[in-house]
Amino acid sequence: MAETLLPILCDTWTWDPNNWCTTKFNKNGTGELYCRVEFNLFIAAEFDWKAQSKQQIEASFPATIDIDMTLSKRNIDTPNLIKAEVLEDAAFRLKTYRLQLEKGSFQVTGRTTYGSNPIYKYRLLWDKSPYPPLDEWKYQPPAKAGKYWERKDFYQSKIEA
Repeated sequence: MAETLLPILCDTWTWDPNNWCTTKFNKNGTGELYCRVEFNLFIAAEFDWKAQSKQQIEASFPATIDIDMTLSKRNIDTPNLIKAEVLEDAAFRLKTYRLQLEKGSFQVTGRTTYGSNPIYKYRLLWDKSPYPPLDEWKYQPPAKAGKYWERKDFYQSKIEA
C-alpha cells in the first residue's frame, strides 16, 4: 500500500538541526515560515498554500508537487512588525513552487556549530527557496549574512542512530 503524502507534507520541515529555519504545512491550507539565528528572529510568517493538483498530493514517493503559496501578514505568536519591518510588499505576493518530496536516508552536515549531523527520513526540495530573495528584504544585512534565499532543502523525521 502506498504511503500517503499529505500527512508527511503537513508537518514541520527544518533546514538545519537547530530548527532555526523551518517551514510547516497545515492540512487546512495554511502554514508557518520561520527564519532565525540563535536569539534573532527575522521572519515569523503565516502563509496560505494550495496544491495545484490533488493527484500530486495523492501520489507516492518520490513525488513532485506544484503549489501556490502566499506569505500572509497575519500574526503567529510574534508581533506583526517582524514581517512588516523586514520584508518588502513583494514578499507577500502569490508565488508558485515545485516541491520534490523524497523518502530515504538524508544526512545534514555543516549546518550547525554544535557538531550535530543528524540523518532524516524525508527530504523536501524546493525549486526556489520559500524565503524571499534579497530584493524583497527591506533590512538586508541578516539576509545577506544568511543567504536565506539559497535554502531549498528541508528535512523531517530524524532517524535515531
